Amino acid sequence: MNKEDSRKLILNMVNFYTLFNVEFMDLIPDLSNSEISPLLSKIINYIHLEGTTTSSNLSKKLNISVPNISRSINTLYSLGYIIKTQDKKDRRIIYLSLSNKALDLIATVISKSEKIFLERFKVLTTDEIHDMYESFYKIQNLLIKMRELNSKK
Repeated sequence: MNKEDSRKLILNMVNFYTLFNVEFMDLIPDLSNSEISPLLSKIINYIHLEGTTTSSNLSKKLNISVPNISRSINTLYSLGYIIKTQDKKDRRIIYLSLSNKALDLIATVISKSEKIFLERFKVLTTDEIHDMYESFYKIQNLLIKMRELNSKK
């Protein structure tokens, strides 16, 4: 890829990200309640997107200090929102995933806000909605491919 194409790609990605955040930031469930603070909500959402992760990965990706991540993980674990699984080969590595309690919370919050999101799409034709769906699916797969290929380096 030449330098000009690289610049265009990066600019388009930044513009898309900004526009998407403005229009659909509330698609990311706010799980805050009497037990869950905004920070804990952010951690649950990230684990939900990743499926399984580690404390060190959370710390890097969310830009939160290791002590704060450790405290937050312990809180989520004691509240029953996270499952910890020790690596079979390296006992120092602890994998984090969401419990059924966390998945139920996410499903409840998403279902409550679904009507609001669906209202936004009423201005689009069926073909436009299909195009949007296909585009997101393609972008998602390309990003997963990039992540997997880059993680092998």
